[in-house]
Amino acid sequence: MGTNRYRVRAGASRLITIEQLPIFSDNVVYAVDVDGDAFVVDPGEADAVVAWLNRGPRRLKAILNTHHHPDHVGGNLALAAQTGCRIYGPAHDLERIPGATDAVAVNTSISVCGVTLRVLDVRAHTLGHIAYAMDDGADVVVQHGHGGIPTAMDDVASRPVLFVGDSLFAAGCGRLFEGNKAQLCAALRTLAAEDPRSLVCCAHEYTAANLRFAVAMFPDNAAIAARAAGLDDVMGTSRSSIPSTLSLELQTNPYLLALQDADPEERAFDTRQKKDIFPG
Repeated sequence: MGTNRYRVRAGASRLITIEQLPIFSDNVVYAVDVDGDAFVVDPGEADAVVAWLNRGPRRLKAILNTHHHPDHVGGNLALAAQTGCRIYGPAHDLERIPGATDAVAVNTSISVCGVTLRVLDVRAHTLGHIAYAMDDGADVVVQHGHGGIPTAMDDVASRPVLFVGDSLFAAGCGRLFEGNKAQLCAALRTLAAEDPRSLVCCAHEYTAANLRFAVAMFPDNAAIAARAAGLDDVMGTSRSSIPSTLSLELQTNPYLLALQDADPEERAFDTRQKKDIFPG
């Protein structure tokens, strides 16, 4: 990794590092180190997190869950047993978060490892789905995709960070397993209203498939075509295309583009239905 690993923002008294931990076939756990204290977002399994903690050494203080799906919470109990960490989850769906110790309400803020995170209501993929917005940003973000080499991103210092789980992907969004079209539109609007400089830390590497769909849906959109053509270069040695930026998503994500339609609710829902059956 380059010198970004040691670059601290001007005036900052602590070093905040976000590192991707690839698990399963396409999941990503986000591991956040704040001067040796740590929290992780959506640990689907424990082993990768334990290995990361031991490389520090780091002290795991908390798990933040965005929703209850097993590939996001599967490591909760093992990590809590080994570290005694707290487990945060949505107050309106806490019974489905294994080992939950702290209920977080939407439109409030929590403090973890001295970092403040706002809790956003993005229920649609599931009825309990939340996202966490870290306005302070990070000093270092390390991309690490499946089969790639950990690589520090450039120019991330002071960018806000959105831990969005499955509510939004690079050029995509999560399936509507539980929510309805009104909730999908509301979740998309909530995320679209955030600072466009924000890093979008989604939980799956689905970008290539999402862009194939986006190109089919918007064949004349030059920004989408350019993003698809440049994807391999973006992934580079890390083999990761995420996090992206909200500004890029606003230009190229079919579901956020749907918000510009005369009937955004119907357009976003129709787009999601088309993606569900898209052969590519």
